[in-house]
Amino acid sequence: SGIPTDKLREELKELKGRETDPEEGKIFAYVYTQEGDHFDIQTEAFAKFQEKLGYSVDHDCIVKEFHHAFLHENALNPMVFPSLRKMETEIVSMTAGMLHGSDECVGFLTSGGTESNLMAVKAYLNRAKKMYPTIKKPEIVAPITIHPTIDKAADYFGLTVIHTPVDEGFRADVEAIKKAITPNTILLCASAPQFCHGIIDPIEEISHLALKVGLPLHVDGCFGGYMLPWVEKLGYDIPSFDFRNPGVTSMSADVHKYGYGVKGSSVILYKNNDYRRHQVYTYARWPGGLYGSPSMAGTRPGGNIAASWVAIRALGEDGYMKRAKELMDATDRLKEGVRQIEGLKILGTPHMTCFAIGAADPEVDIQAVADVMDGKGWKMERNQTPNSLHLSILPSHIPVVDDLLTDLKAATERVKGDVTLSKNGTAGVYGMIATIPDKSIVDDFLVEFFCQVYS
Repeated sequence: SGIPTDKLREELKELKGRETDPEEGKIFAYVYTQEGDHFDIQTEAFAKFQEKLGYSVDHDCIVKEFHHAFLHENALNPMVFPSLRKMETEIVSMTAGMLHGSDECVGFLTSGGTESNLMAVKAYLNRAKKMYPTIKKPEIVAPITIHPTIDKAADYFGLTVIHTPVDEGFRADVEAIKKAITPNTILLCASAPQFCHGIIDPIEEISHLALKVGLPLHVDGCFGGYMLPWVEKLGYDIPSFDFRNPGVTSMSADVHKYGYGVKGSSVILYKNNDYRRHQVYTYARWPGGLYGSPSMAGTRPGGNIAASWVAIRALGEDGYMKRAKELMDATDRLKEGVRQIEGLKILGTPHMTCFAIGAADPEVDIQAVADVMDGKGWKMERNQTPNSLHLSILPSHIPVVDDLLTDLKAATERVKGDVTLSKNGTAGVYGMIATIPDKSIVDDFLVEFFCQVYS
C-alpha cells in the first residue's frame, strides 16, 4: 500500500536537509536562479500550468510539494545532490520490480518516452559498434505499429528501420520479422502495447526469436509500463510482455502517463549493466573537467525526479490497482457501447486502457465522424491505414462515458446521412493524403506546418 503523506513529508524534510543549499553560495555550477521574488514568481507561474495528475487531490498536492522542493536542483552531476541520485535509483528499482526485472535490472530516468526510446537505440548502436565493427549500415527490425520515436532515433543516429507488417489482429507478424533480419540487423523492437490500437505484440515469440538469432530486443512500454502490471493482476488476459521473457533486454515506461507523475518523466530499463553501460556518454579531454551524462539531456530537472519518486511511493500497489480497475471498467463500458453503435467497430482485441474505433459500414467515414465530434468539443485522435479513432482512457473520462457514447452515436448517424462531410475539414485532408503515394511529399507538408504554426 502507499506511504501516508505525513511520513512522506517527514522524508522530504530529511532529504532536503542532506542537500547543500544553493543559496549558501557554496555551489559553483548546476543551479542558476535568483533568490527571493524572482524565484517565487517562477514557482507561481509553474504551479498555474501544472496539470492535475488524475489520481486525487491529495496525490496532486504531495507530488507538487516534492516537485517544487527540488524545482531548481539539477541531477547533471550525481555527486552534488545525493538525494536526487537516491530517488532515481529507487524509481528504477521500483519500476523494474513492476516489470519483473531481476536484481541485475538497471536503468536511468529520462525526460519522456521519446528520450527513453532514443537512448535505447543509441545504446544498442554503441554496443554494435564495439561488438560488430564491420556493420556499416546498422538496421532495426520493428513492426509498422512501432512508435515513431524509434524512427526518430534511427534518423538522428544514422540507422535504418525495416518495418514489418502486422497480422489481422494488429499484432506484429513474427515470421515477417524473422525474414527481415539481415547481417546488418542490430536490434529488434516491439510494443506493450502499441499506441495505435492498444494491442500488445507477441513479445514471448519475438523473445524466442531474439535469443535464437542473438539479437537484443527492446520493448516500448512507454504507454503500458505503469498500467499493464495492474491490469494483469486484475485478472485480464494479458500476454507476457516484460522481463519474464528472457530475450527482452530493455523496456521503456513513462511515469508521466499511468504512473501519475509530472510531465517530463520516464524510465529506460536494461536487463543488466552490460547493456546500460552503452547509454552513458563520457568525454575526458575537455579543459573544463571530466564530463559524463547518462542521457540525451545535460541538465536533468530535480523536480521531475522527486515528483516521480513520491508519486510511486504515495500510491503503492493498492493505489495503482484501484485506479486501474476504475479505468478498465470505463474502458470496457466504452468498448461495449461502441459495439452497439451501428456502423462502428473496435479494431482487434485491445489489452488495456486504449483502443481504436473503425468503420464497420462503408457509408461511415470515420474521419468525418471525428470532425463532427470535434464540433461537439471532443478532441479525437486519428489513426490511418486503416483510418480509425484512437482513445486513451484517462481518469477524466470516467464520469463522461455515457456522454461520449451519446455524441458518438449521433455523430455516426449524421455522417451516414451527409456524404459531403467526408470532403471537408480534416476528413478531407486525410482523404487527400491517402491518395498521395509518395509520403515524402506529406513529410514536406508537415515540416511547413510546424514552421508556420511556430512563426
